[in-house]
Amino acid sequence: MVLEGQVAIVTGGGRGIGKAIASRFAAEGADIGIIDVNAEAARATAEEIRPLGRRAVAAIADVGSVGAVKAAVSEILGELGRLDVLVNNAGVEKRTPFLEITPEDWQRQLDVNLSGTFYCTQAAGREMAKRKYGRIVNISSVAGLIGPIDLAAYGAAKAGIIGLTRAAALDLADYGITVNAIAPGPIETDLMRGVWTAEALRERPQHGAIARFGTVDEIAHTALFLASPQSGFITGTTLSVDGGAVAAGAYMVEKYRRRKLAAK
Repeated sequence: MVLEGQVAIVTGGGRGIGKAIASRFAAEGADIGIIDVNAEAARATAEEIRPLGRRAVAAIADVGSVGAVKAAVSEILGELGRLDVLVNNAGVEKRTPFLEITPEDWQRQLDVNLSGTFYCTQAAGREMAKRKYGRIVNISSVAGLIGPIDLAAYGAAKAGIIGLTRAAALDLADYGITVNAIAPGPIETDLMRGVWTAEALRERPQHGAIARFGTVDEIAHTALFLASPQSGFITGTTLSVDGGAVAAGAYMVEKYRRRKLAAK
């Protein structure tokens, strides 16, 4: 098994992409620490992992708080004893037209998505540096690579994660720690199905070369590779898992404008 004997922390591991990553890592031999603000979801994921024969700890914390992050990492280390892998997956998103974004909404999305990634990376990096080994995987988004519509705060934070990934990769290389990012495109989750309109669910997959939504398992598979010892010569990179959405470029904007014109 790829992660046999290792310990991985997955933030936002209670559901969606984070849950899929935590479960996949456990299936590959890792003990799992879950950091999530949703206590019920985090504990449910931990309960599902334990029958695989792996230890699992659910630490309830808002990653936008540096104090909460330090406490959560300390709790997990106290239970599991070491740290080899960190996946920064926790995030929030609020779709709002640019002129209507409130300072509170802007700050909240930066606090969780970008600052939370920094807080967790620093806390984990300090622990990994002691053993001269670590793998850090940050979940960014194609919204950090192309101009997202009605998602200025989210896109800015996700672009910041890409910059943070590059900087941290350079700073932590001497400690045997690699830092990489994944930029998912449209990934089908229970949350998305409950929030998106039927029209959006039909239209959005058409924006890329592969005309379907991605799956959480496809992101988990990518994260597993970047978390593995076999990825040791890869650092500071961002891997798009997006069905060709970034390659399609301005096509997204074209589709958006067509929809706006049709609605008039």
